[in-house]
Amino acid sequence: MCGFIGIIKLNGKDVAEELVTGLLSIQHRGQDSSGIITSDRSRFHIKKNAGLVSNVFSRSDVKSLKGNVGIGHVRYSTIGFDIENDSQPFFVNYPFGIALAHNGNIANYEEIRSSLEKESHRQLTSRCDAELILNVLADEMSRISGEFSIGKVFDSLGPLMKKLNGSYSAVAIINGHGLLAFRDPNGLRPMIFGKNDSGFIFASETVVLNLLDYTYIRDVKPGEAIFIDNNGNIHSKIIDAREKTPCMFEWVYFARPDSTIEGRSVYDVRLRLGEELAKRWDKDVDVVIPVPDTSRTAAMGFAKAIGAEYREGLIKNRYVGRTFIMPAQKKRDNAVKLKLNPITSEIKGKKIALVDDSIVRGTTSKRLVSLLRKYGAREIHLVVTCPPIKYPCFYGIDIATRKELIASDKSVEEIRKFLGADSITYQTIEGLKRAIGMNSICTACLTGNYPTNISETDISRFEKIREGERSRVV
Repeated sequence: MCGFIGIIKLNGKDVAEELVTGLLSIQHRGQDSSGIITSDRSRFHIKKNAGLVSNVFSRSDVKSLKGNVGIGHVRYSTIGFDIENDSQPFFVNYPFGIALAHNGNIANYEEIRSSLEKESHRQLTSRCDAELILNVLADEMSRISGEFSIGKVFDSLGPLMKKLNGSYSAVAIINGHGLLAFRDPNGLRPMIFGKNDSGFIFASETVVLNLLDYTYIRDVKPGEAIFIDNNGNIHSKIIDAREKTPCMFEWVYFARPDSTIEGRSVYDVRLRLGEELAKRWDKDVDVVIPVPDTSRTAAMGFAKAIGAEYREGLIKNRYVGRTFIMPAQKKRDNAVKLKLNPITSEIKGKKIALVDDSIVRGTTSKRLVSLLRKYGAREIHLVVTCPPIKYPCFYGIDIATRKELIASDKSVEEIRKFLGADSITYQTIEGLKRAIGMNSICTACLTGNYPTNISETDISRFEKIREGERSRVV
């Protein structure tokens, strides 16, 4: 999962400062690297590197990023192993000069890369699938001769969407011509479209629009492309729409609670996730404690519904990153030790309902149960807002192999014993859909039913590749 922003300002002013500010608001979507590229209509200006936004961009960097069109990106890796080299955005010189960043994951990366290298003689310099998408787009556009036209851009996206198997919400600069945005045919990854008096914006979450004073227009539709030209004219076309299946994990875990995705408040959905869990609750507890930060809202909804007290029993060290999106298990283990510290008075001698958004690998849950036992908890009942995660994700969530998913080969009772909890109550898939308010969502990591064409052979190949990449993380 990553975060992106694309802005075109019609008043001619530089866009870099807005991009940096906006990226800070979606830093939670990626901590590995940060990058910005701008265009002054004659050339690109780029700065990207491994690290957080605040560490990558200096005041002098912002001043040097000239241009009224720009895209910014924060990344966490679900493919590749060289964090610095895989940083987004990427650009190519021909045709026209195109720069691109995206959020998502291309499941048939190896096949498409091989085709680009052997048939189109394009050499990729990274393992990042944004560079792959960029080269597919450039290759298709180069096949259409003649002067630039928006129709030719849209014509190029048809073959692109047929070739790419996976998820992508992408923003691209066509140098000297405008800003392009396009979303995969299933709408797996979010993309927001907004405007203000000085220009237009695309972003991963509405929180960016709120911060930068843009008005929300709508979500970009599945399979849609939108092009904003230098005069501010909006050109849009549905290129290849299929069944809309946005990723449920955006509401469960990834997005900020103050964002809205597909017209549904993340905060409200998380409240309802807690309320749905309360319908299945039959135990007596003294307090409901969330695992901060993502689970707070659901824990409040759950506590109110069961008539129990809500308490903050775990304090988060805000200078430690999100453990789920760290690229290697050893980093996650160390981070969990530093991340959370208990408040003894809220734990000792109490029966606790511990609310968490999900149990993926079990790293955090096992550590927390042990920690709460150490500080005198009488009982610990895990309450999980997401159903058991059993299958790898091909669409941009770092759930790469079945063997690292605790629910892939264990029953709920076996998971309970392994974690050392007194009980575990998982969300149901039906409850998840009711809370989100959509029946058609991507639940592939829960059910193994992928909205795009993913075979058992694909799963095995992907798992092998990702294991090899993780062993080489730079």
